[in-house]
Amino acid sequence: MTADEGRLRLFVAVNPPRRFREDLDTRLDRIRDQVRIAWTRPPSWHLTLAFLGDWPAERRETLRKALWTRVCGHEPFLLRPGGVGAFPSLRRPRVLFLHTDGGDPLQALANDVRDAADRAWPDGPQDHKDFRPHLTLARIKRPLQGAEPALLRTLDLGAWDPFPVERVQLMASERRPDGARYTVVDDVPLGVSGGR
Repeated sequence: MTADEGRLRLFVAVNPPRRFREDLDTRLDRIRDQVRIAWTRPPSWHLTLAFLGDWPAERRETLRKALWTRVCGHEPFLLRPGGVGAFPSLRRPRVLFLHTDGGDPLQALANDVRDAADRAWPDGPQDHKDFRPHLTLARIKRPLQGAEPALLRTLDLGAWDPFPVERVQLMASERRPDGARYTVVDDVPLGVSGGR
């Protein structure tokens, strides 16, 4: 058995409902052919609360228990999708994203997810960067050409109805030549007193 066998690359996410994914997919259709970048697809759309890195099998049960303990007591809340943004900026984009706003409840949830990971593995590989809620729409791996920069800077996907956040999911990410594949490892509901 190699050192990597039994390890999973993990993150904790809010996965948007199917109706929102379908709506976003339709709204992006009008620009995909005009801007040739690496657009993400509906099955991969999620809001990452914490990127955890590679976790061995013997640590995952402790992580699951810590997530249930820290997360279940949070009440469900509404998440409002917003406008388009980019890292590091819309003038020099590397990642194009959709802003998401869940206010204080979203920030508190992200804080407790991160705390759970730190309790489960204090010296683990989890990311400690500031939480910046967003949903990745595309990755930009080449210089933009022609009208592409202006199209992205002025991209308006319209107004959105908020959707409820009623659970978070522990996800595994598998890198493949055709892009990452995500699978649900555990499903943690909000608004459940006492956890699991």
